[in-house]
Amino acid sequence: AKTDQYKANALRLETQKNFSDFSGYLKSLEMELTIQKVNSFNITRIAQMTMKTNQFNLTTIRYTEDDIQRLVDANEQVFCVSVKDKFGDNGITGAIILKKADEYSLEIDSLLLSCRILGKGIETAFVYQILKLLKEQKIKSILASYIPTSKNEQVKDFYDKIGFILIDENHE
Repeated sequence: AKTDQYKANALRLETQKNFSDFSGYLKSLEMELTIQKVNSFNITRIAQMTMKTNQFNLTTIRYTEDDIQRLVDANEQVFCVSVKDKFGDNGITGAIILKKADEYSLEIDSLLLSCRILGKGIETAFVYQILKLLKEQKIKSILASYIPTSKNEQVKDFYDKIGFILIDENHE
């Protein structure tokens, strides 16, 4: 599978050279995102991603499969995203864990994406689709945190870029 992923990435890079504008290139990929709630088939991959993902991981909280199962048992919301394009299927490459803050508010406990899909707008599309789903559930506010590490600095402004409003900046 890794060999196929490397070949697909090489094809993506080669195709990108044919485009003068990046948005045209992205459109040509014919990307499909599939968002799923956590289930018995994807819980292992979600836990694995929390353990390994550093660059696009806004809190770097680590979870085992048992931890994620406890979240599910506590009625917290856990979703993952799979990404495929005309060159291949990247599989589950992102996850978001939301915890209840109160009756109408949730907090993004964890938001992470594999580095192999970054830079294509997938992170924004994923979060917007989750926010749309939460709005349908009558959730009125979403809280989020960024906890800086030596490896995740590239995402320090992510929430600003997608329209979240800073309400507290704590440097503890």
